[in-house]
Amino acid sequence: RCPAGGASCRMYRKHFAVQASNLLSKKDLKTLKSQVLEQFPGIDEKSVDALLPEGQVKVFKLDNRSLLYGVGEQPPSFFDVEGRGDVYPCLTTLWQFPNMMPELTIHAPVSKFVLNGADLMLPGVIVPANGVAGLGSVTKGQKRCIKIEGNPYPIALGKMLVNQSQLEKLKGKGLEVLHVYRDELWAYAGRVV
Repeated sequence: RCPAGGASCRMYRKHFAVQASNLLSKKDLKTLKSQVLEQFPGIDEKSVDALLPEGQVKVFKLDNRSLLYGVGEQPPSFFDVEGRGDVYPCLTTLWQFPNMMPELTIHAPVSKFVLNGADLMLPGVIVPANGVAGLGSVTKGQKRCIKIEGNPYPIALGKMLVNQSQLEKLKGKGLEVLHVYRDELWAYAGRVV
């Protein structure tokens, strides 16, 4: 079990297994779509309908308590960290829609730490020319992706560990990484489900 505060316990760092899968009901699919549209204003309804077509979306229950949502043999589109409606896009989805969630851009040398599973430290974040305000409004728990300077495609995603005033200090951990390029979820996306 995860200790308090370590919500994800790096859930995709280690191998996981699918315990069960079933077709999502119309009601549950409608709920999932509304959660995605509400939590990610950077994606439109038509795109969500294409990613999650009615009557085809399966939910995969994993042994690490998380859920994956996908269509047939395609890579999963979304995951739910603890099966409680806290939905995130998989990197494969973010690469199709790289602007669907707010981002933090990092210096290239910082990427090796993130890619090895470390949470994002704030000193590694590139501050826009107009200052921290250029990162937009930041709240603790907010979902964000991480991009490397000069690369439009995210390499990781997670949730903010700080609020706006803490972010302005640019010290300490800033984002808990939940899914990163080449983790087990990434590897699973290449397998036949």
